[in-house]
Amino acid sequence: MRITPSLLLLLLSLTTGTASGAEPLFENSGFESGTLANWTAQGEAFAIQPTKGDNPAVRGRESSWHDGEYWIGGYEAYTNRAGEPGDTRGDQLTGTLTSREFVVGQRYISFLVSGGRQPGKLGVRLKVGSEEVELATGNDSESLARCNADVSRFQGQRAQLIVFDDSTGQWGHINVDAFVASPTPLPDDAQQFAFSKSVRAESYDDIDYSEPLRPQFHFSSGRNWINDPNGMVYDGEKYHLFFQHNPRGTQWGNMTWGHATSPDMLHWTQLPHALLPYRVDGRSGTIYSGTVVVDHNNSLGVQQGDVPTLCAFFTFASQPRFYQAMAYSTDRGATWTYWNEGRPVVDNQGFDSGERDPKVFWHQPSKQWVMLLWVQQNPGRVRFFTSDNLTEWKFASDLMRDWAFECMDFVSLAVDGDPQHTKAVIYDASFDYEVGHFDGRQFHTEAGPYVAGSGNFYAAQTFANQPQQRAVQIGWMRGHPNLPELYGLPFNGQMTFPCELSLHTHADGPRLHVWPIKEIESLMRSSFTKSNVELSEGDNLLADVTSLDLVDLEIDFDPGTAEQIVFDLGHAALRYDSQQQVLKVLSIDELANVRETVAIRDLAPRDGSVKLRLLVDRLTVEAYAFGGEKFHACYYSPLEDDEDVSITTTGGTAQVHSFTLRQLKPAW
Repeated sequence: MRITPSLLLLLLSLTTGTASGAEPLFENSGFESGTLANWTAQGEAFAIQPTKGDNPAVRGRESSWHDGEYWIGGYEAYTNRAGEPGDTRGDQLTGTLTSREFVVGQRYISFLVSGGRQPGKLGVRLKVGSEEVELATGNDSESLARCNADVSRFQGQRAQLIVFDDSTGQWGHINVDAFVASPTPLPDDAQQFAFSKSVRAESYDDIDYSEPLRPQFHFSSGRNWINDPNGMVYDGEKYHLFFQHNPRGTQWGNMTWGHATSPDMLHWTQLPHALLPYRVDGRSGTIYSGTVVVDHNNSLGVQQGDVPTLCAFFTFASQPRFYQAMAYSTDRGATWTYWNEGRPVVDNQGFDSGERDPKVFWHQPSKQWVMLLWVQQNPGRVRFFTSDNLTEWKFASDLMRDWAFECMDFVSLAVDGDPQHTKAVIYDASFDYEVGHFDGRQFHTEAGPYVAGSGNFYAAQTFANQPQQRAVQIGWMRGHPNLPELYGLPFNGQMTFPCELSLHTHADGPRLHVWPIKEIESLMRSSFTKSNVELSEGDNLLADVTSLDLVDLEIDFDPGTAEQIVFDLGHAALRYDSQQQVLKVLSIDELANVRETVAIRDLAPRDGSVKLRLLVDRLTVEAYAFGGEKFHACYYSPLEDDEDVSITTTGGTAQVHSFTLRQLKPAW
């Protein structure tokens, strides 16, 4: 079909609503020709415009919400003739885009605008004779929003539009689309709740998890990027794992809540996305981390029948300032409704534009809901709120801690397993933590801060509503930028193995221990044990083992005169250095460079024993020492040529008190 100027005008009028009397200002005032016909670009900012399609969403930003196919995107480099969707030009370019002359025939000029909020430096002007009037600037977002400019005093006069970009710093670009004339203000669709047009719910049923390098007893998404675990909860029948997920690619962006369920925290079924990006009140945003709670008391008042409501608290990541919102499910997580169409239940507190990651829990002693929210860095500030109904939150207190940064969690743990002696533990994304007590409004520190664990481990959370009051934690293991291409995989990143947290008395106060959940026993395919073995140089503790794949290994040894105890477990390689008293691992960094790093320090024998546990999957190693008092998680390189299976010593003899090797079967 040949696109004629008359047809273009008709199409534009249909998309902008001639029923309300709106009409194009002039031919190609909405850029649907795919060219700058009737516009003149000066400078570089608009030289290769217009752009085509929802390019911000392609690279992981909020949806553009443009009209038709083409629009002016000052940051965009894709034109449908050159470049690739999502390509950018940066913020450093300046220039103007000036329209042909037209007669101001209606009271309003209505258009879509976004980009940097910089009046005088970025925006749209109307030029009438020698007078220039600024009509709008951006909104610090890539999502276009409606502007209705009253130009009634210029009706009947000849005018030009000037889109200008005189900014070179952050948000130094302007986006516009769909200029029309209208007798009345056009409705701003951006004020209404709507899901992003560029992101849809998927479950990746075509993936069977059989790829040679797919983790087999750690959760990974069927496809694409994952990061923080979110909203982990037991609903009375099954476990839910929500997680930060990019449905559109293997790099960070387009944050949604992915969703998987399990009967035992090991065997996971990925479901369609639970929470998707949306816009409301002119603001577009994505779904950052948060919490799910079981509303046993029907505090929200929406329960259907005997099934308790699940309430998901999340950060709405929208410019210029994030806020905390809530969605709920009355059908055990199958469907979700955004409370008040995704508007704030806790507004931005004014400390940081990126305040985020609400942690919500029921505090039985004070019989109220409590929320922790990270709100400030340097100085670090965690804010506590309380609520009776889950929608109205009152300030309770601030915890000023410079160590605290995002993804806060809060658990109550029995000290040394004594249910009559419990302590509260608060920790952040890096697993820095303090031990103390919580009085319903304020956290009182008794010990810490300490650091639990090391390596590739971040943003861990615990399951809410866990049976037997267990505190089971899962963290995120970041992939690296070229992992999918390097290993031929459709995903990037995985979760750590679920571990139970416990609190134990030490000489310098109570400390957290982290230990794989007992459910791992259900994955055991075979095992063998040895005890009281003298391991001399040249001996191999695994001499009877021909190959290893999925491993759960425990060993208790006295290094004796050995300089090293060397663990070659297929592609995974670790060694205990007796002189330095550390465990080292051959790992890869975030750029996939192979390097040896110290996994666990301060591993001096205790009463003649060093106790280690190692979990080895297709891509990762997790190491635990002394019953989980210390642990480390990392990726190793599965492409290394060395596939030796051995446990040996160098420089002397070690005494192996006990040894258990369990070979595991896949959880998929």
